[in-house]
Parts: sequence; C-alpha cells; structure tokens
Amino acid sequence: MLKGAVLYAKDLTKLRDFYLALGGKVTDGDGGDYVVITSQVADLIVLQTPEHISSQIEISKPPKVRSGTPVKPIIEVLSMNQARKVVDAAGGSVLSGADQWEFRGNLVQDIVDPEGNVVQLWQPT
Repeated sequence: MLKGAVLYAKDLTKLRDFYLALGGKVTDGDGGDYVVITSQVADLIVLQTPEHISSQIEISKPPKVRSGTPVKPIIEVLSMNQARKVVDAAGGSVLSGADQWEFRGNLVQDIVDPEGNVVQLWQPT
C-alpha cells in the first residue's frame, strides 16, 4: 500500500546526503528543488522547503528533535551497527534515551536526522 514518503528539508543537500548514506539511489530530481531516493520497495522524496518558510526555520546543533509528529519513516538496513555509524558520520544521531527493541521480526532503533526528524531503522532478524 505505501509507495513512499515525502520529507520537507531546510537544507536539501544535507538531507539528501544523509539518506543516501543509509542506502538507496537517486532516481530523479537531483540538483533541483527535490530529490527522489529509491530503494527496492519505496521512494523517499526530499523536497526543498520554500525560501519564505525555510528562512524562518532554525536548525540548532544538535537539532531539536521533532518528536511531536504522528509519522515516522522506516528505513530498512542490513546491519544496525553499521547503520548507526553511518548515521553519526552523516550528521544524525541515535535518539537520546531510545533503546533498540524487536518488533515483528526486526531490530528497531529510533534515530534523528540532521534536521531533527525522527526516523526508525529496521534490521530484519
């Protein structure tokens, strides 16, 4: 049912690089105001937030976690340990205080991208 997800970005290049580091490949839009990152099962479309809105958004260091949203994208990874290293190297972090858990045959970990969006990594067990 779910084809993919759309994520708005203050810094399109930073989020493109972050999500590409976790896997997938660019299949459309790179260099414009959006980029489509495609995996075997879904598309993540990262859209540049319009300037009149993005100029009012401040991203702190570390970014303020946007935990109040009712949706969390899920990214499948082959190795949770390797993915956590990639997350750190690409400007993200493991969500503070979030332990890994198992759900429906997957090891799950909440992470935060460079703009504060909470995302789940799923490693099949």
